[in-house]
Amino acid sequence: MILETAATAKRKSLRAMMLEPECHLAPSCNDGIQARLVEWLGLPLVHISGSGQHRSLGFADAGLLTLTEMIDKARQIVDAVDLPVVSDAETGYGNPVNVVRAVREFERAGVAAIHIEDQLTPKRAGHEGFDVSLVSREEFVAKIRAAVDTRRDEGLVVIARSEAKNSLQERVERVQACCEAGADAVWLSARTEEEIKTYARIGKPMVGVPPRQAMTIERWGELGGRVGCIPTVLQVAALHGMRQCLEELKRSGTEARYFKETPGIEETRKWYADLGNKELKELEAKYRY
Repeated sequence: MILETAATAKRKSLRAMMLEPECHLAPSCNDGIQARLVEWLGLPLVHISGSGQHRSLGFADAGLLTLTEMIDKARQIVDAVDLPVVSDAETGYGNPVNVVRAVREFERAGVAAIHIEDQLTPKRAGHEGFDVSLVSREEFVAKIRAAVDTRRDEGLVVIARSEAKNSLQERVERVQACCEAGADAVWLSARTEEEIKTYARIGKPMVGVPPRQAMTIERWGELGGRVGCIPTVLQVAALHGMRQCLEELKRSGTEARYFKETPGIEETRKWYADLGNKELKELEAKYRY
């Protein structure tokens, strides 16, 4: 009898969520403590954003991080929580041969899903005004086929993402071809209801960033969005809080006023102080050492 691993269980959990008629939120986390916070507050999934990882090191989102750096971070985040983790695998870090190694590493790290896109390596952030160049449709499909063929656990979810920004039809046709090559889900690069409905005709679970200013999460789920990744939000919120604390420290020489006047911060500070203590005490009691 083969025992189910933690990674396999998480992948099964994610696949079950993707069959449910609703959107499951996956806030993007840059480290284990952010992931623990997401778990503490009862959210179902964690996302690892390539953009967020670049920003956490002070870089532009320009494909500067190596596969090894992303895998190290993925392993840390996966180990921190019992939630399934959906990870950005960028372009697969090269051609289909590079994708083979990338998938092996992400699978060993324990992630539940990866999304691979069709930009040239190194990629650029098109949503920030940079020019985006794509590999051919044939190479993109070959990358997805390589990912599907390489995974040892069929539960690992492979998501196809197209960045063909000037043509909805081209984006849809590209991910459709990837689904025919074995992709389990599509990245929903769509903002309007009509665009989302066009993706929905592919008939695969849809993952992406919900257009939260344009429609509710509930509506996005009704249209077929199954995993809603929320990038940058935690990072910006954390940085803003740090900025306010530092400004108070600089102004008065103490952070006391910031902690006194910020609503709910004492509960967060207590959670932070207790983090990991329960597990530590259980291990000490078990091994008496």
